[in-house]
Parts: sequence; C-alpha cells; structure tokens
Amino acid sequence: MGFLSNPLVRRTDRVEGLLVGIAVVVSLVALPFVIMLAKADVSHETAASDAQLKTRHQVTATVVATAPKPASVGDSAPIAHSSRVTATWRLANGSPQTGVVTVPAGAGNPGSQAPIWLDSDGKQTTAPLTHADAVTNGVLVGTFTWLCAIGVLAGGFWIARRVLDRHRSARWAAEWAQFAGPEAVR
Repeated sequence: MGFLSNPLVRRTDRVEGLLVGIAVVVSLVALPFVIMLAKADVSHETAASDAQLKTRHQVTATVVATAPKPASVGDSAPIAHSSRVTATWRLANGSPQTGVVTVPAGAGNPGSQAPIWLDSDGKQTTAPLTHADAVTNGVLVGTFTWLCAIGVLAGGFWIARRVLDRHRSARWAAEWAQFAGPEAVR
C-alpha cells in the first residue's frame, strides 16, 4: 500500500505500474486459451496423421539411371544432400512403375535402392505425419501464439510508456520553470 500512498510517486508512475500489472494478468489469463488452442491443434494434426498412415505406404525404388552431376559455381563444388534420379518400383497391385525420385546423396547409382512413399493412388508423396510431429507442431503453435500475445502486450506497454514519459517530461519542465523562474528554462 506504500506505493499507492507515497507522495513522491507521481500519477504517471501509478498508471505505469497498473499497466504492468494488467499486462502480467492478461498474459497469465491467456495461458488456458493458448493451451486449448495447442490441444486442438494436436488433435487435428493427430487425426491428419492417422488418415495419412492409412492411405500412404512405403515401397523400395531401384535406381536405373545415374544422377546428373550438380553444376559447380566457381572453384567450390556444391554439397549435394540428395539427387533426383530415374527409378523403378512396384505399386501395391504389383504393377511396375518408373519415374523420377529423390534419393539421398550417394544413392544415385544404378542398382541402388531407396525408400519412397506412395499414396493410395500410387503417386509419390511425402512420408506421413507422425504423432510426435503432431505433438511438436501443437506445442509450437501454442508457444508461438502465447509469445505473439506477450509481444502485443509488450508493444502496447512500450507505446503507453512513451506517452507517460512525455507527460512526465512536460510536467518536470513545467515544475522546473515554476521553481527556477522563466530565465532558467532558456
């Protein structure tokens, strides 16, 4: 209670303290909503993961043509992490398929094998989303949302603080002019 009744504490200081308190309370009140959002995202992505696991399957592709060498620029040779090569694989019904696949660097020689993912239509696709990925994404969504809320609160507080500082400065100038006289202001 000393802060509120202290005669040396200006009204702008009290307003600033109140704004800090409001920002802290709002950021804490936002936590349950952020947690609900994160849980909803995990639930949605887990359902997507389950659907992808049902409709995607992995097959082994066999490279039939050597990967082209990456073009180098200047004296440095590029570091390749993967190569696009022509390969063959079998669909779920046993029919052969030929196409371009991405294989890890060094696996682009004829006869090399690489796993690829196919959808229910036999088209190449990405690996299905795992449940661990779904949880990680949900945690990231929740964390990012809460940090954005804190950023907005901090930005609002910063603006309010600038306004309060201007009021304090104007008040100090007026009080100094009253104390020292008009010739001290020059």
